[in-house]
Amino acid sequence: MTEIPSIQIVVPGSSDITLPQPGEYTIFYEYRSMVDNRIYSTDQDIPGIIVNIVSKDTGDEIPLSTPSTSSTYTIGGRSGIGLFDFSIDKPGIYEISASYPATNGQQEEQTQEIVLAVIHSSVMDHIFGSIMGTVAGAMAIVLVPFAAGIAFIIITFLKRRKARTRTTAQ
Repeated sequence: MTEIPSIQIVVPGSSDITLPQPGEYTIFYEYRSMVDNRIYSTDQDIPGIIVNIVSKDTGDEIPLSTPSTSSTYTIGGRSGIGLFDFSIDKPGIYEISASYPATNGQQEEQTQEIVLAVIHSSVMDHIFGSIMGTVAGAMAIVLVPFAAGIAFIIITFLKRRKARTRTTAQ
């Protein structure tokens, strides 16, 4: 899999995004990314950024939480780190906004553009499921010959011991 199905936005700023299905989503900070043929390569350290999501249908703010698991990826020239998890009950249009925090009552001079990616949990399950399948296959390739070798050694040892026992008994 070389492409990650996601919604990418460049922040600071706000954008309307369409979330096509209900469920769990994760917002990732993509420190290596490409949006509209522009390459973004920023520091891997997570920036201090404030993120909000509001339903355009209801005006309700969607609560964000820290990710339940540490998630990172590097796929197809994109690298990301999980920032927030959130859940929606129905598909729709949502406004996502992100800004750097104010310092001493004034907006901080921080204006570096970064990329956030919004990814549905089913996509992440598929990506990590594919990776785990590959890892399991690689482990089988290594472990099956190893187990066969151990079995061969044990069988050889037992047969030789049995032959020695017969020889000394005669």
